[in-house]
Amino acid sequence: MPTEIDVQTNPVELSKPEKLNKFHDFTEFDCGESSINDYLHKSARKAQEQKQAVVYVSCFAGTNRVAGYYTLSNGSVARQYVVPKTYQRNSPSAHPVTILGRMGVTASAQGYGYSVDLLQDAIRRSMIASESVGTSAVLVHPLNDNLADFYAKHAGFQRCPDLSPLTMMLSLR
Repeated sequence: MPTEIDVQTNPVELSKPEKLNKFHDFTEFDCGESSINDYLHKSARKAQEQKQAVVYVSCFAGTNRVAGYYTLSNGSVARQYVVPKTYQRNSPSAHPVTILGRMGVTASAQGYGYSVDLLQDAIRRSMIASESVGTSAVLVHPLNDNLADFYAKHAGFQRCPDLSPLTMMLSLR
């Protein structure tokens, strides 16, 4: 007789990330972090409409129900905060960067590696965009040390301790 431990759970299937539109439903989205939930529920559409960020969502396959999301926007970092330090030499006083803002996966889709998939998609989009609009790095502001470890492990982000203890950068050079 199979026990609960013997039963394997098949991962849920998600769509590839696409730009948030009016048909996406995130009313049931809950990743367990209120600031990530609140942004999606209260601010994401408005931020995108006002061109402050682009929100990419991944839905449960065959539905418009959002299972995960991330945001991208532009910014700059003063030369003295760029990592690795070797990229500071003979460079402009401000470096253009892509900011990976909020990112989350709803609880029912957690544990299957979708966060890594979203992160990789964000980096790929940033690299493609850097061919058309100058950007030298991706910047992220993790909420805590565990998330900082996630960004370091899965994409090679480096901490920028002179800028902020939890700010991290991934060079696109």
